[in-house]
Amino acid sequence: MKSYFKHLVLAGVTVCSASLYANDAPPMIFHLKNGDRITAIPQIRTETNLVVLTAFGSTITLPLDQIVSRTTLPLLTETTPAVETPAPAEVPVPAEAPAPTLAPAPEAAPDAAADAAKAVKEKTEPVTFVGKFFSNFAGEVQVGMDAGYGASDYMNYYGRVKASHGFERWKSMWDGKLTYGKNKGDLSADKLDTSYRLEYDAIPKKLFVYGEPTGGYDNIREIDYYYTIGGGLGYHILKKDNMALDASAGASFQSYHYALEDARNDMYIDFGENYTWEIVKDLNFVQKLTFSPQAEDWSVFRMVFEAGVSWAFYKNMTFNFTLIDKYDSHPAKNIDKNDLQLVSSIGLKF
Repeated sequence: MKSYFKHLVLAGVTVCSASLYANDAPPMIFHLKNGDRITAIPQIRTETNLVVLTAFGSTITLPLDQIVSRTTLPLLTETTPAVETPAPAEVPVPAEAPAPTLAPAPEAAPDAAADAAKAVKEKTEPVTFVGKFFSNFAGEVQVGMDAGYGASDYMNYYGRVKASHGFERWKSMWDGKLTYGKNKGDLSADKLDTSYRLEYDAIPKKLFVYGEPTGGYDNIREIDYYYTIGGGLGYHILKKDNMALDASAGASFQSYHYALEDARNDMYIDFGENYTWEIVKDLNFVQKLTFSPQAEDWSVFRMVFEAGVSWAFYKNMTFNFTLIDKYDSHPAKNIDKNDLQLVSSIGLKF
């Protein structure tokens, strides 16, 4: 009975002390053996432990034998002057700076943009055989007037189309000349001369082989039509950036059909030379000669000489002055041996 009463008294004391801690206990700093420091308010104390309330609202149980010392902190009462926290000073907000005005980027010139696009396209697109083959064409169309002296004096209209193509060791050249006119109501010119020449560099920059068919007609010289088929060897005598000289030798079969005479079909030996010179930029000189004696009788021969100057005066437009002289040692009856043309024309390159 005494023991029961003793425990009841201890419980009452514990409850009273707990109540005291909960209501009146000031905050304390508890120093523990492990070096920790805990700031809290004591809540419940038992024989072995102390329950404390932290500032975060959570409870912690501290073993009494781990508490080395404690420091009591003063209670904040109504008489304790509260430390006023000064309101933060107003920081002036800088006025919003106007957004910088960006100058518009300069537009690229159309030609420059097109060239750039073309360069990019050429770099990105693979070069095919077909594309490479068709990328090396060049040509020119010429129209003009000419004055001639020989079988008939005349002032005539003149047209010419030239084209060339190079691919690796191959080179092709087309040439067509048409002249037509009247003088005092009479026909003064009506002729066509066409040629195609194919060359292959057997030894680059040195030796080449060629084939060359030609054809046409000349009503003033009483040639209904003619054609030749020839070929041979050539040599690059001179080949520079602004100058070239070629020489060739071969043979050809020539067939001339006349209006009032029998046709002539004979073999001829062909000697030729071709010279080109870029005098200055946009000004070029071209000259070529073909001498063809008959294989059985060299006193019978045909010769064609051409020389001209071409001036690229505006972009791909040219002014051309050309001299063409055709000589036949045995023409049709009552026809002059020499046929000379002086031609001035305007050309457009493509």
